[in-house]
Amino acid sequence: MEAAQMGPTIVPYRNAHEAVQKPDIATDLADALIRSPINVRAPLGTYPDDMDRLRMGGYEDPTVWEEVMKRAYIEAKTDAELAQLLKTHYLQDDVAASFAAYRNSGVTEEVDELLKRLGVCRQTPIADVGCGRGHAAHAMFKLGYENMTAMDPNDKWYTGTGYLQSLPDHTIHVVNSLDEWDQLGGRFGAIISCSTVHHWHHIPQMAIGTRRAMQPGGYWLMMAEYFANSARELVDGLNSHPTATRYGSYEWAYPASAYVDLLQSSGFVLVGVIPLSYKGAVFFSGCQLPVDNQHDEWVDNHLTETEGTVEAFWSEVDGWRRGTTATRNYTIPQVLVFQRVQP
Repeated sequence: MEAAQMGPTIVPYRNAHEAVQKPDIATDLADALIRSPINVRAPLGTYPDDMDRLRMGGYEDPTVWEEVMKRAYIEAKTDAELAQLLKTHYLQDDVAASFAAYRNSGVTEEVDELLKRLGVCRQTPIADVGCGRGHAAHAMFKLGYENMTAMDPNDKWYTGTGYLQSLPDHTIHVVNSLDEWDQLGGRFGAIISCSTVHHWHHIPQMAIGTRRAMQPGGYWLMMAEYFANSARELVDGLNSHPTATRYGSYEWAYPASAYVDLLQSSGFVLVGVIPLSYKGAVFFSGCQLPVDNQHDEWVDNHLTETEGTVEAFWSEVDGWRRGTTATRNYTIPQVLVFQRVQP
């Protein structure tokens, strides 16, 4: 289910190229003997704290989600901040306008360039998994992708594929049945998802189902996920989320490394990472950062290379576990690029 994404929690930004250079494996091994140890201490705190007070139930039922969104539209008429959040994340009540805004955002062109770099052509069967309204699938079809599938178990108008299915201007295959989805084994050369995986109650189970629909060697672009790399980020993120605590929706943030570990235990391997700073955070709606052309060029040249972006990702994960206060960049990724591999 594609839903509102608040945008990442950002540690104050500095020049990304200064923070993330090409990893030096020999230096890393040598530094391992003198680097800071893994943190094993933290303040004990008190009871109850703000995490104890969280009451997260959640709903995945399309009918309930649709009714809650209608309630949000009523409240947005007198709540300018809520109205702007809905618009920023392409969830306003004018569904046609949300499709047009997404198409004009530039994200589709960036996805197109990324797929080309991975050798995926516009004739390749591609599925938008957890597509929500289907903005991405529709925009990609309009760009020239001929074999698009939009998959979401929700067929409602505001929160599911209802509007997409009403349009006469495409031949996108819309799948609302999980039984039908399960019959599409080995079909897709690429999968895209946007703000989807954090809704899954059991990520490995759903990831294996997604993998089953893919061709061997197929790529999965996991875009704009919901990240919390610490307990404090989780609590603050949920309490400030536009629907999580306000309406009790299921919006569960995870550390970036958790998404990776869970997918790599489900028949995928991480082959590339688009970090937060890349092209000013183009894949995150409502988030703009300074552009660093030098670092963007490094990412482009080392996206799937050995000692490239994946090495930078794990180096940053390790650094934060050892108490660094460096800028988060790869651990708030805009896109995680996975490939289906042999178990």
